Amino acid sequence: MLEIISAENKKVLRAASLKHKKYRDLYGEYLIEGRRAVIDAIKCGALVTCLFVTKEYNAPIPEGDFERCSVSADIMKKICQTVAPQSIAAVVKIVPAPLCKDIDSAIVLDGIKDPSNMGAIIRTAAACGIDNIFLHRCCDPYNPKSVRASMGGINFVKLFQCGEDIIDYLNQKELFVISADMDGENLYEFKMPQNKFALIIGGEADGISEGFINKSDVVLRLPMQNIESLNAAVSASVIMYHLKNYNRN
Repeated sequence: MLEIISAENKKVLRAASLKHKKYRDLYGEYLIEGRRAVIDAIKCGALVTCLFVTKEYNAPIPEGDFERCSVSADIMKKICQTVAPQSIAAVVKIVPAPLCKDIDSAIVLDGIKDPSNMGAIIRTAAACGIDNIFLHRCCDPYNPKSVRASMGGINFVKLFQCGEDIIDYLNQKELFVISADMDGENLYEFKMPQNKFALIIGGEADGISEGFINKSDVVLRLPMQNIESLNAAVSASVIMYHLKNYNRN
């Protein structure tokens, strides 16, 4: 294992730069923090290029075809975004995913700007087995806050940037397209005509764009009492679980 003692080491500076989108785009890499997220990434075959651990790390150091570096706690703080980072972090290659030939469910995120909401939605999608996520006018899903909020879920989904023409692709794949909006029909009173679906979730400020609404097969809402709305991540989670587990024909 390579021991790094300088905070100005090139590997450290490159890893630390991944806190910023322009460097994630430049290098095609992102950073993951914490033992669980790192282990999940390695297990699922993510292309880890460099692993950083501190002397405080008291678990078996993961093996793999990547460089392993020992750093001080202060250097780890420089690498990571969290105020009190765990004692392990890894740099991972961003590998563009190919579009699937067969697809039975998908999420389309339209204008999600909050990284924590983005990560939470990714986490729930992974838990539900929905691994195709299309992003339209969204924040960077590889933002460190989003990666942490996904709790390893980012390792189990495929992320695609898209335009409004993504609906044409979903129609070709014979998915039933659902927009989630407060002006829609009651989710719990609607009977899905088929099991294959794509769920569109809008951003916190502007909701779903009119183009997506107009191209949807149905607009559904979560019935509520006492409050007007839930945030995007909570709404997406409730609807995803309902569509995957309860609303079947």
